[in-house]
Amino acid sequence: MRIQAKLFTATVAGAAVLGLAMPAQAVNHHSTGNATGRCGNSVLGGGNYQPLCLFYVHDGSGAIWGKDGSVSNLAGYTFKSGSGTGSGQVVKNNATAMESEYFENRGGTVWVNSGYGGNYDWSYDGEGGALGYTWNNNASTQVGIGVG
Repeated sequence: MRIQAKLFTATVAGAAVLGLAMPAQAVNHHSTGNATGRCGNSVLGGGNYQPLCLFYVHDGSGAIWGKDGSVSNLAGYTFKSGSGTGSGQVVKNNATAMESEYFENRGGTVWVNSGYGGNYDWSYDGEGGALGYTWNNNASTQVGIGVG
């Protein structure tokens, strides 16, 4: 009987180690406190855009990148040339701050994984600040807050 109990205990422990337990839910961080006002039409070259911007420097003083709409994979995008420290660098896994300028009650989200997955940072329209979970670990951006 003791052998069967030990075998059962070992089986349950092994199942937990193999990941048969419920997956953990993604965690999030509200990025706020440092809206720069730099995120807007000038980032995208004019027009009536309301972009989500990422910054190379955590206080928003360095290079900037912006896009009007969601981007499922930031690979291949670079920070705007001539926009400060980090200009010309790849955006993916190099941003330390964000700012949302959608002004349509949608906000914006920066995700750890491509395809809008994993942990994320977010801000309401007109807000911005240092990234938390996605600091130099950012792979996608999305219109809306945590809707991946």
